[in-house]
Amino acid sequence: MSTAHLERHLAAIIAADVAGYSRLMGVDEKRTHNALKGHRKELTDPLIAAHKGHIVKTTGDGLLLRFPSVVEAVSCAVAIQSGMAKRNRDIPAGERIEFRIGVHIGDVIVEKGDVFGDGVNIAARLEQIAPPGGICLSEDVYRQIRGKLDIAIADAGEQSLKNISAPVRVYRIEPEVAAAADALTLPAERKRRWPVQAKAGAAIAVAAILVAVAWVALFRDRPDVSRTAAPSKPVAVSAMPIIAVLPFANQTGDDSQDYFADGVTEEVINALGRFNTLRVIGRNAVLPYKKRPATQQEIASELGANYLVEGSVRRSAKQVRITAQLTQSGLGTVMWSDRFDGEFADIFSFQDAIARRIAGTLAANIAQVEGRRSLDQPKPNSNAYDLVLRARALGYASTRTANRRFRELIAEAIELDPNYAMARALLAEALYTQSVLGWTEFTDRELSRGADEARKAIALAPDQPDGYRALGRILLARAEHDQALDALKRAIEINPSDANALAAWGGVQSFSGQTAEAIDSLQLALKLDPTLEPAYVFDLTVAYYLARQHEDALRTAERGLARYPDFPMFNAPAAAAAAQLGRKEQAARYVEALRRLPVLDLDSLGSRFKDRAHAAYLREGLNAAGL
Repeated sequence: MSTAHLERHLAAIIAADVAGYSRLMGVDEKRTHNALKGHRKELTDPLIAAHKGHIVKTTGDGLLLRFPSVVEAVSCAVAIQSGMAKRNRDIPAGERIEFRIGVHIGDVIVEKGDVFGDGVNIAARLEQIAPPGGICLSEDVYRQIRGKLDIAIADAGEQSLKNISAPVRVYRIEPEVAAAADALTLPAERKRRWPVQAKAGAAIAVAAILVAVAWVALFRDRPDVSRTAAPSKPVAVSAMPIIAVLPFANQTGDDSQDYFADGVTEEVINALGRFNTLRVIGRNAVLPYKKRPATQQEIASELGANYLVEGSVRRSAKQVRITAQLTQSGLGTVMWSDRFDGEFADIFSFQDAIARRIAGTLAANIAQVEGRRSLDQPKPNSNAYDLVLRARALGYASTRTANRRFRELIAEAIELDPNYAMARALLAEALYTQSVLGWTEFTDRELSRGADEARKAIALAPDQPDGYRALGRILLARAEHDQALDALKRAIEINPSDANALAAWGGVQSFSGQTAEAIDSLQLALKLDPTLEPAYVFDLTVAYYLARQHEDALRTAERGLARYPDFPMFNAPAAAAAAQLGRKEQAARYVEALRRLPVLDLDSLGSRFKDRAHAAYLREGLNAAGL
């Protein structure tokens, strides 16, 4: 090709194809061809034209598109996926046409109406890793649309793409997000920030964050949510304000104090989470922003949050300063800001004042809001509290060594303060994790110890969710389904935004046969905290399978295997779902992966089902897969 005649353009490129097209054609060629033709005529082609796009070429099930604007390109991609989700609602899962879409922006060569170059190649590779119904974006695309489109976008990290020399950072619009999206609009013009004077007063400071957010909630349309209502079907996240409490900055000048700033962040999250009129993004979902700088609009878009809480902590020997502000994320407007100066020993009074101010301010306005905890319970020993914060920062689920050190720190805290309910609940969680991950030879004994600690935590603090959540998880591991449901129900009544409790509740529902409710609970939990442990994603896969939603089960299992390669049990529901869909070769690959495991204990998985018919249905799928 002569370089003298090359025509180059900077363009946004979309590559799209139909997931499982060969299988669909093999099952019913005429139906698939006519369906795709109808989708093109009635949906995709009009949308491409409306977003100023140009169809470069079509290849059977594939489309290559060029756009002059990357915002138009992504808007078009989302509109296509949203439209296809609506058109597929009444189509059986095995007959649905679902697009995978990749979007990149770069310099391309235009010749005789066709386009060439790395921009095209990267878009095509992104399309190949996109989930059915989802969209993968390159980092170049993401940088240019962030803050401009009102849709949640997840960071999928660096990916090695086939025949692309350097890794590409990929961002993803999940199928569920794209399906639920309406026509995308640019956010309102950022308004000028209100000048707000920082004022003294510890309890009033962060309490006012909670009051201000709750005040906003009063004037929004919302469902009638009662704390005493059974939370078997959680309220949709989009129905109420969503708040993200970003990691409070450690301004002490000593990195070893990071755990303390993280502890303050978690306390604010827990306090906000007690309100039925609010949804609060989980701690693990916001932690990445501690080390990854991002604008407020980027964070709000990625987390789907309407409001952001930011702050900082400065701690000296006995003094603490906490500053905080509440921002309406769509407008960038600072709604409130304040500062607290006090002694470290007053931190518990500070937290109580937050709860008192919330309850006192809202009780006269919203009868069903009871974001309370017991204000008269003894305050923990300050040294024990510090040990708990250190243990939390370490975590108990990453490695066997971390779990052991976590338990040692918590044991020290309990020795200093035997009536510290939170410490006992955390010890119960650590004992549960140690047992289910095989880090002890005495599983039954450690689960019993964990249950005892959880019950002690409940007795000491019956209005805190932590003991109930730990007890529920332990009871599920012991196949005591009804008691597990009771414990987790109480945890969610106390804190409707407790992602771990919601996920555990969904797990119990799944293995109790309440599959529709389980799917709702687990989807909500993973929305509030996308970094939840893989066991909960596995429970969602099982719930889809038991609900006969085999396509969803297979897709979720495949994502689980890609994201959690050290959790090979995803192969079990994947094999069963593939077999139920008649995909024998695909099912055989999952069975082979299961057979390579050093220990394959499917009986223990089956023993978790309350209804033997559900265990039998899983066995039926595995038998059909050849296991």
